[in-house]
Amino acid sequence: MANIVKLPQKVVDASVFIEGLGFVGRTDMEKIKLPDIELIQETIKAGGFEVDINTGVFKKMEFEVGIKEVNSVIYESYSKALSNGGGMNISIKASLIQEGNKVSVVIDFRAIPTISNGLDEITLKGTTSLFKYVVGGKELCLLDSKYMIGKIMGVDYLEALRSHIM
Repeated sequence: MANIVKLPQKVVDASVFIEGLGFVGRTDMEKIKLPDIELIQETIKAGGFEVDINTGVFKKMEFEVGIKEVNSVIYESYSKALSNGGGMNISIKASLIQEGNKVSVVIDFRAIPTISNGLDEITLKGTTSLFKYVVGGKELCLLDSKYMIGKIMGVDYLEALRSHIM
């Protein structure tokens, strides 16, 4: 039986968009930090054992996006996010080469981020209330703290909780 060699994946281009205002600049994937998907664990000591128990609660989702230009649209969106309290909807659209084929990548965030200013670059970072990650048209995850959605590969881990308390 022959070994299957997987070719490395490479992002060849990425752009950043602000919902309602459009394109704000290009970025490199090295300048993007996606949120970790992690559940909070509690340690319980009982019955002669110490065990970690999954609480079913997702940790806060922190992100960072570096944009290779200074664009007034970012400040306009930030101003609106501060005045309405709803946050900015930030999208990253990229092209990924996977085994020789180009595949689309779409990453969505909703947050009121911190803006780190530079002369030729701006970095948005903070805690997001929405994280949606789609590769090749397939939704890998949708985590939305506002609507209590915790979907990973189509399975909503918070569905039962929503039905109990809403």
